[in-house]
Amino acid sequence: MQSVETFVKSCVRAGIFPGASWVIGGSNGNGLGHCPDILEQGAAGVLGKGLGPVQQDSLYDLASLTKLFVTLALMRQMEEGLIRLEDTVDYFLPAYKNNPKGGISLFQLLTHTSCLSGGTELYRHAHTREDLLEAIRWSSLRSDSPGRVVYTCEAFILLGEILPVIEGIDLAAVISKRVLEPLQMNDTCFNPPASLLERIAPTEDCPWRGKIVRGQVHDESAVIMGGVSGNAGLFSTAVDMVRLAAVVLASLEGREEGFLHRITAELMTRNHTAGKGENRGLGWMIAGPSRAAGDLMSPGSFGHTGFTGTSLWIDPENHLYAVLLSNRVHPSRDNGGISRARQIFHNLAVLQYGGGSADEQQKKEHSND
Repeated sequence: MQSVETFVKSCVRAGIFPGASWVIGGSNGNGLGHCPDILEQGAAGVLGKGLGPVQQDSLYDLASLTKLFVTLALMRQMEEGLIRLEDTVDYFLPAYKNNPKGGISLFQLLTHTSCLSGGTELYRHAHTREDLLEAIRWSSLRSDSPGRVVYTCEAFILLGEILPVIEGIDLAAVISKRVLEPLQMNDTCFNPPASLLERIAPTEDCPWRGKIVRGQVHDESAVIMGGVSGNAGLFSTAVDMVRLAAVVLASLEGREEGFLHRITAELMTRNHTAGKGENRGLGWMIAGPSRAAGDLMSPGSFGHTGFTGTSLWIDPENHLYAVLLSNRVHPSRDNGGISRARQIFHNLAVLQYGGGSADEQQKKEHSND
């Protein structure tokens, strides 16, 4: 069987991405605090053209994995009785009173089942944060089947506006308070300072900006939002991302180092959109038609992908989580093969480490000695 490391290095040679960092972990309930039990971690390739090798502490633009942080912050707020999923946009944002979008619920935003249109390049017409938010408020509603899943960043931009209203602090501070600080994700941040530049993998040679993007969020709407948005903007390392994956899995297993109550975690990762085009939990992709999970992750597995070449996937049945961070958009977003690479990466992770907890894995290894 091909190892995960061998496969990732083959992706580098094939030009799917210039480099990548990955971590695979498994739960055994014996970790200290929020420290995950890492089964394998590695780095391959280079940060970008003319740059040095990828290291374990290399930072990648998470792109849409940012949505997971927004989701977790909302789940924590729900557990404190600050929100309910049927609360609507106009309850938090007065500008949406008497607006057709005002009645959209948090549930609809989290599951991408609202009437918001997807794929709108708002940044081409909105030149300031205020312009972009106004464009979302007055954009046309989609007219297809009600309740059908249509993935849209606008939903999470709105959630990124709602979170600060609930907390009374800005979005970056909410994410730090609710997620980064409790999970000790010290290498994860919006708008990374110049002192971290040498550790950051560049993204696209961007025609819109006229330069290779490095240290600035790749997503154009998030740029207009000042680099801090509910849909994108966070930078992180693979090891930091495993901290998030580990506590979500621990929550589902009802272990004391969990981040959420088990009931909340189960609700968050349940498929709420069966038969509606895509399988979606609250903020999470669920294994199904999109095939992002690959072939061997269990049907109850869940995760998310990012446009820049990032992914995180969690498989409760196999007590497994896998993180792959790459910059497949460097130097061009036309680089192909990332979807296939993710699926094979997940397949190999399950074959090599799936089927039980870390304790069970160790027992298997000793039995083969």
